[in-house]
Amino acid sequence: MSEEEKAVLAKMASLLKSGATMLDKLCPYCSVPLFRLKSGEVVCPKCGQRFVIVSSDEEEVRARSALALRSLEQTVVERMELLRDELARASSPADVYEVGKAVMILLQILETAYRVKTLAESHPGKS
Repeated sequence: MSEEEKAVLAKMASLLKSGATMLDKLCPYCSVPLFRLKSGEVVCPKCGQRFVIVSSDEEEVRARSALALRSLEQTVVERMELLRDELARASSPADVYEVGKAVMILLQILETAYRVKTLAESHPGKS
């Protein structure tokens, strides 16, 4: 048994000890069994990929929408951090105004994402 195989087995044992469940599905990238963590996340112990397992087209649409919203929120946070740095470098009221406008747009995007998420959670059977 190679060192890599031993490391994967050790990781699998660690996951089981921490309460994760080994699934009957294999990672499409490396063919190692996937594990569902207590948090509900599904992970591959070898390559570290994270997965969402769905059982219907409707579930897939909801999962993809949730992932897209999460990605959008992360992008907005990253942009806000850049704008914070830009604000620190602002040298005129016009510069501050432009940064402020960008912040307002990002806040509107976040508000819309929050409304979409809230609507989806209040109507789980609808896609």
